[in-house]
Amino acid sequence: MRGIRFNIQDVQLHADAIHRGGGQITPTARRVFFASELTAKPRFQEPIFLVEIQCPDDAVGGIYGCLAQRRGIVIGEEPIAGTPLVMIKSYLPVAESFGFT
Repeated sequence: MRGIRFNIQDVQLHADAIHRGGGQITPTARRVFFASELTAKPRFQEPIFLVEIQCPDDAVGGIYGCLAQRRGIVIGEEPIAGTPLVMIKSYLPVAESFGFT
C-alpha cells in the first residue's frame, strides 16, 4: 500500500492503568483502518517494465504490433544517429513480458 496516512484524532482510554495500553487500542484501530481502506475504493497496481528496444527501421511495425498485443504503451521512438537503427521506449506490464524476446 502506498500513500496512506491515518490521523488519530481522539482516544478514550480505560480509567484503570492496568487496562491501558496497546491491547486496548490496536484491535479497534485495525478494524477502523481496514474499514477506511475498503471505503476508499482500493485498486491493484500492476508492476510495469520500462522496455528499450533497438531494431532496424523496417522492423518497427512488427515491434508496435507485438507491444500492442501485450498491452504495451510506446512512449518514445528516436533514430540512432549514424546507424539504420531505431530506439523504441515503451511500458510493458510484467505479466505480459513472459516469452517476450
